[in-house]
Amino acid sequence: MKEKEVRELHNICKLLSNLKSQLITTKLPHFGHDALFLQSDEITTGLINNTTEIKVHLLTGQLVYSHNEDNTSVNLRDEDHVDVITHKILEMVTKYGLVMPSSINIARISEEQLLSYHPFALKAKRSLELFRMGLQSGSFTLVHLWPDGFDFSIEWFTEHKDEEQIGIGISPGEEQYESPYMYVNPYPFNKQVMETKLPIGIWYTKGWNGIKVEWDKDLEKYSERKIAQIAWELYSIAKNNFQL
Repeated sequence: MKEKEVRELHNICKLLSNLKSQLITTKLPHFGHDALFLQSDEITTGLINNTTEIKVHLLTGQLVYSHNEDNTSVNLRDEDHVDVITHKILEMVTKYGLVMPSSINIARISEEQLLSYHPFALKAKRSLELFRMGLQSGSFTLVHLWPDGFDFSIEWFTEHKDEEQIGIGISPGEEQYESPYMYVNPYPFNKQVMETKLPIGIWYTKGWNGIKVEWDKDLEKYSERKIAQIAWELYSIAKNNFQL
């Protein structure tokens, strides 16, 4: 799977995030109000203000807006009616007093795209959730799905400075790097940490700084528990970034 193969789904997730940001009354730290979640077979905003959830079901291709017990659904797999899809989404957004973002391109999502993304997303999220369970205590986020990069990630923060953090995530790739990968990204980055030998992956400094591990080549063959263990080993190395 490559990022360009799930671009239409990616754009729908940008829409979900935009609508979520319009609904949230209190902004969350570290842009948590923009983040989405993977729950079972669905990409969701989570429950907003105890009343609203907006989600995409990855097996049925339905976009569902639920407000209390009022539900509106749009079939994103409608093969012949892209204009109808866009019109129905606009009606749904307007119904609940929200604004349709003009910058997001809405297109039909094929069944092949949904079924391709589904197993990747489940394995990535489960792996990171298992890693997160190992943290036990301290300052760290939920497993977020970010609308811009379309990556799953956890942000861990040192006990000393709020701006000192490590991002541990799994990306489906992006335009400049199409293949999926895991990243462990300490910030601010101390280049001295690159002197540490890695058990897997490489030190990466082109656009972002940290550890990069190929998903298809190095990780996909492993179980979620094994991937979580690898993430833990790399996270432990990245923590040295703040001690140099």
